[in-house]
Amino acid sequence: MSGTLADAIAAADRQLDGSVAATTAGRESGRDAAHGHRYVLLSIASANYAVREAFVTELERVPKITPVPRVPAWVRGVTNLRGDILSVIDMRTYLGLEGSPSHSARMLLVRLLNEDFATGLLVDGVDRIVSVPPDQITPPESSLEGPLAKYLTGMCVVEERLVAVLDLEQLLRSPEIRQFEEATDETGDAEAGSLAVTTERDGAEGAL
Repeated sequence: MSGTLADAIAAADRQLDGSVAATTAGRESGRDAAHGHRYVLLSIASANYAVREAFVTELERVPKITPVPRVPAWVRGVTNLRGDILSVIDMRTYLGLEGSPSHSARMLLVRLLNEDFATGLLVDGVDRIVSVPPDQITPPESSLEGPLAKYLTGMCVVEERLVAVLDLEQLLRSPEIRQFEEATDETGDAEAGSLAVTTERDGAEGAL
């Protein structure tokens, strides 16, 4: 995708539904860069999350997804993104939440910084990019529960909204996610490759 991620967020929402407040992202990103790490704000159901912008390379419409057998429900399948076959994880289902994504649903293409590993994360919405100083990220006041709890580094407040900071690197390196690492078989049929793996966990409960 051409341009910056901030431009992509703004352009995608102008073209699709105009419901996400991303139009200021481009102006804010340069001004805020020197004041802390930059985070992409996203939503899953009623919860707000922040992930480091460095791990997010593209913002996409929800693509055509090909289901694969013998995987948990939160692995929606695989998609072909300009020749790259990626596994797609539905974060609503990963959290054990019912219901369909909203009309503002997006797919974030996320990658590890020092390893050739990428996947798509389906989320309900993407807001914008903000800069959060490290001293504004604090430990949660109480113990968190749920599938994402061990991947949360803290909480912060963005414009009066409580936001959970998600460590994408730790999540992407987890055995639970890496067991679905895409690999082609000898015939080169990538979409029928090694995603057909069973898992100890076929669903989750809780909102964090």
